[in-house]
Amino acid sequence: MEIRLWSIAAEPEVLALAGPGAEVHVSPDAVLAVGRDTVVVVCERGVRTAEDLAANGPFPAHLAARLTSPKPPTLLAFARLPEGCLALGAARVIRAGSRRGALQDLGLYLEAPLPYDLLDRVRPTAPAPEQPGLGWLDLLPGDPLTALEEFVTGWYGGAPAARETDDPLEILRRIADGRPEIYGSSLRIYPEPADDGAFGQEHDGVFTLHTDESGHVWYHGLSDEPLRERERLGAYVLLAALTTAAMDSSPGGMAFVDRAQMKRIVAPMRRVALRPMRWPSAHSRFYAGPGIVVLAGDDGADWFEVYVGARHRSLLRRFRKLGLDWERFDG
Repeated sequence: MEIRLWSIAAEPEVLALAGPGAEVHVSPDAVLAVGRDTVVVVCERGVRTAEDLAANGPFPAHLAARLTSPKPPTLLAFARLPEGCLALGAARVIRAGSRRGALQDLGLYLEAPLPYDLLDRVRPTAPAPEQPGLGWLDLLPGDPLTALEEFVTGWYGGAPAARETDDPLEILRRIADGRPEIYGSSLRIYPEPADDGAFGQEHDGVFTLHTDESGHVWYHGLSDEPLRERERLGAYVLLAALTTAAMDSSPGGMAFVDRAQMKRIVAPMRRVALRPMRWPSAHSRFYAGPGIVVLAGDDGADWFEVYVGARHRSLLRRFRKLGLDWERFDG
């Protein structure tokens, strides 16, 4: 039988699509029916975005090799709902993680992205709780280190400790104690300086970050010669924290947008009153709203490289309506 895309079917009918004699493997979060030419995946809570879902094992380890072979079987994905299984359509494997001799994490990419109304059915999102205020923006540009403390406290939770130093990197390390995610991954600040004096780097090692006695920040590797950042170290540590919030957060997203779309993105937000950072674009500016940080990169062309990070998924609902062609979005 054929089950139409985004229709609801009973689970026995769904599993029967794998064909007669199919092996059925059950985990707490998913069911895999493995037939000769077809594999059916029914996920309980695995839908992550409109295009990405996960079937968490454990499943037999040999399935990983079969699902990732040069000629894999047809893979049909479904999401379990109270009224039955929602047909998500054909999928392909983008991740197969094995541990202790078993397939534990099967990541799937849907050929037909889910419409937002269906995404909300299979991945319900509660309203966001009250978000921290934006008082830290009022401290800029004069007191970026206090702004850093207030921003991090609001974004990650907790209370700032008493300041015992005026060294920006020491202040960041103190704030990051017990919260290592503050060091970032796209733009990584080291917990301790490297032997060559670098205090951070781009995630692929394209450049390293250095500072001098006057507090200037220098990129080594971003251009033919060391390139000096517009803001000094005291403000740069705040820019680094905002970069982490915008680029590394999930929920969040990334898109290339035109000037009109850019204006709609930041219209209800406040601009961070610091000079634009030189990476990831030549002029990278930040905007903030309650529970949201936007990084907007401008290279002087007609397109902007935009990253959005949020503290709660429902805060991204507004961005669904802007007609953006997302490279990545889990709102």
